[in-house]
Order: sequence, then structure tokens, then C-alpha cells
Amino acid sequence: WGDAMITIHEKTAQTFDTFGLGALVPSHCVVEEELNGAYELELKHPYDDGGKWKRIGIGNIICTQTPNGKQAFRIYKIQPTLDNITVNARHIFYDLLDNYIDSFTTGNGTPQQILNGMKAAFNYTTPFTFQTNLTGISSFSASSCNPVLALLGNGEENDSIISKFGGEIKRDNFNIAIKNSVGMDRGFYIRYSKNLKGLTIDEDVSNVITRVFPIGKDGLKGTTVDSSRINEYPFPKVAKVENTECTTKAALNAYVQQLFKDGIDLPTVNIQVDFQMLTKTEEYKNYSVLETVCLGDVVTVVNSKMNFQKKAKVISYIWDCLLEKYEKIELGDFTSSILNAISSSERTLAVAQGASTEVKQIYNLISQKVDISDNGLYICIDGTNKADATKLFHFGNSGLQYSSNGINGAWKTLIDVNGTISQ
Repeated sequence: WGDAMITIHEKTAQTFDTFGLGALVPSHCVVEEELNGAYELELKHPYDDGGKWKRIGIGNIICTQTPNGKQAFRIYKIQPTLDNITVNARHIFYDLLDNYIDSFTTGNGTPQQILNGMKAAFNYTTPFTFQTNLTGISSFSASSCNPVLALLGNGEENDSIISKFGGEIKRDNFNIAIKNSVGMDRGFYIRYSKNLKGLTIDEDVSNVITRVFPIGKDGLKGTTVDSSRINEYPFPKVAKVENTECTTKAALNAYVQQLFKDGIDLPTVNIQVDFQMLTKTEEYKNYSVLETVCLGDVVTVVNSKMNFQKKAKVISYIWDCLLEKYEKIELGDFTSSILNAISSSERTLAVAQGASTEVKQIYNLISQKVDISDNGLYICIDGTNKADATKLFHFGNSGLQYSSNGINGAWKTLIDVNGTISQ
């Protein structure tokens, strides 16, 4: 990951490719980052004979190597003792805590358009850039808050860009990106057992469901469906699951089967990896791949004893800036909402049932240009929705059809319900 030198810079610095005020010689320096959460640095510095410690001051900026390259952290707290100085600093992203949005409201717009408008509504200009690859169309408003709150929120529905559109934030100095995922699935498997020194493993069955009573549109009751894992627990774990999009028992059954495929019958898994402890064990080689993962990356965890495997995401880490390696990482189930804003009922449904990342990312592609209802599926080639689109595809009771004159125009059947392609 590169150069381990830790430098300190003036309060007003916006670039960090020089030594700034000079190098520091800390005895301890770690960075801790959580997915869509805190991003902080803690440093301990001796009273060195060269006087480097005198460069440390409130508001100055520390630059150090992290798993995400060199990053800047602004000092907000200093605690001197007889032995050393303890320094706490936040990632430069948190400069946005001091800005202010008096009132910002937008009609239907893409996430990028909303980010652009929100930046324009800041009380004063900043060097930050905001980019996203999220899609969809929605309205958004923020008032009497700082930009960090507008971006990340307090965890309440639709109170921020993240809760409205989903996604994960990547903070790269003054460049802020909200992405579907900041990591990737690197194809790593880790097989674990209990009581392994260096791994703290929590398996929680509180939300496991092994028998589903499905309810569809207008109270439609489906057939009770049991998980293939129902006998792996002392008794069935029964729950009612609603999906108002399902209008037939067959659709409800398929929906429940997908829920089981996505793992609602499996415990949630949280694994904390302590590399300092783990490296002292014989089993370390089985987990050494974890030293190469990044925040947001996905690995597959396998519990051979319980005969299951599931994907878990790197949701936090502690990084030793002096040794340039992880002290700890945490793997957990997907907990952040990666849903697009389609409707509050659909959002509640998908979050409540723990929809898989893949399902959530499909939801994230849906905007008003795609309409799913009892009448079937409409896809708009132009316009913003099916009401004002000129060119549309429709898949429904008549098969796949096309109109070049709007929803009320003449529909041409391309493929009928029997799969016959029109000539």
C-alpha cells in the first residue's frame, strides 16, 4: 500500500503531495473506518528531541497511508500527558460537519442531480466533489442540517441520500463517491470453527425463518412453505411474510423460495478477525487472504459443521499506519440498505426480509421508466415514465408488445403468450 511516512499540514491545505509542515514520528498511529460510518485516526507522539511534536495543533491535518491510499485527517482533539501527546483526528470528509444546508428541495431527479443540487445549497463553497453511480429517480429534501447528515442520515427512512437511494460511501480525501458497492467479491472463501484464537464469531438466529405463511395482494393467502433446513433447529421458526406484488399463489411460492435461497433460514454471522492474535496460530495460513481485502469487499464464509455457506462483507477495520497492515477487520451480514427509492412499501418489504445484495441492486436499477403493476411490465424507451413516453415495451397477458405512439397508441405483438414470434 505504499509509503508509511506520516506528515502534518497546515489547516488550509487541500493537497497532500508534499511534506507540508514536515514528518511526524509517532509511537502509535491507527485508522479505523466503518462502512457508511466513522472514519477516524488516533496517534500517540513522544516529546522528541527534534521538536516534531510541536507541529501538532488543533485543526492541522495529518496525512497517512491507509488501505485506500494516502488520506487526510483533521485534528479535533489533543491530550498531552507527561509521556506523550494523544491526538484524535477525523477524515477530512468531516469538514462537512461545519457547513450547513438551510433548505434544499428538489423534484424528481437522479442521485447525481440531487447531489449537485445539494452541493449548490451549501452555506459556503467547498473543495469537495460528489459523484455517484446510483440510478433511479426520486424527490429529495434536506433542511437545517449539515451535509454529513444529508448524505448519511441518522438511520431513519428517507432522511438522507444513502437511506433514500441506498449505496455505500467512498471517502477519498476531498473526492466523495456513493456507489452501489465500494468493494467487490474477490472469490475468497474462509472456513471457520468455533474457539479459534484470533477469530471472534457471533451467529445469531434471532431473525431466522424456516416456515413461511405468505400473504399477497389484497390479503391473498398462499400455501405454507417450509425451508429445507427446518429440522436443523429445535423447532420451526414461523413468520408471516407479505408481498403485495404477488397476485397468485404460484407467485407467492416462487417469492418464498427466493427468500430461502437468499438465506432467511440461515443465522446472521459476524466475524471479528484479530490479526495480532491470529498470526500466532497454526491456522493463520487459512485466513491470510483477509489481509488483502478492502472495506466493502465480499468473502464467502463456510461453516462446515452446520453445513452452510453465506456471503459476508468487510464492514469495518483497524489499520496500523506504522506497520501498514490490518490489526483487525470485521465481517458482517449486509445490513445497509442498497435499495433504490421505488415505493416505501417495497423498500420496507425488501429490508424487512433481508433481501440479498443482488436483489437490492436489481431494485436499485428500477426507476419510473420501468413500471411493474397488475397490468404487467412496462419499459419506457424515452420519456420519464409510461404516461409521457412515446416508445414503450409491454409484457403482460398478450405477450411482449411494442408501441411507438405512447401507452394509448396501437400495440404490436412481438411475441405472443405461446412464445410465437410475430413475422
